[in-house]
Amino acid sequence: MELDDLKSDWNTIEPISKSDESLLLMLKENKHPVLKSIRIQIRIEVTAWSLFLIGYYSMFDGVEKPLWVNLTLILAVAMPIFHSLYGYYYNKYLTDDSNIKDALDQLYNRLKKFALFSIISRLGFIYGLLLFFTYAIHFTTTKYILLGFIAVVVSVQLFVLYCVWAKRLSILKNLIKSFSTYK
Repeated sequence: MELDDLKSDWNTIEPISKSDESLLLMLKENKHPVLKSIRIQIRIEVTAWSLFLIGYYSMFDGVEKPLWVNLTLILAVAMPIFHSLYGYYYNKYLTDDSNIKDALDQLYNRLKKFALFSIISRLGFIYGLLLFFTYAIHFTTTKYILLGFIAVVVSVQLFVLYCVWAKRLSILKNLIKSFSTYK
């Protein structure tokens, strides 16, 4: 497709007009598309993890493990749920400032906390699962190699998660700096 064809196709598209009422309706919590998708994700996660917690005690020999190991698993499974709830709260109340630079500063600080919580919750989740499933196992060389492989995979995942958050934060920081130069 030539550039002129693309331009003419672009010019023939009629913009979708949104009334003030429809825009205000989209800003409400129940109609906001991002919040709606987060609520759906939370419902699915809570249902799945609840089913896991209902069945783990008998299916994965939780009855044979000490109470503290079972509690560690329960806390580890609760971490992704808390992460989703915090993400919902984070997206629900993005800003309350009218000044865009102050709003971006506030967003940056909140996003740093959310990034840290995201990494810590992932680490806690993985630690809890590994503790539960490796407790009271007699380790052989093969099992140590497998555990080492899992540790490498988890380390790579955590490093990638850190890099993703660092990139997001640096983009936002650069945006804030660009607003500072226009004063």
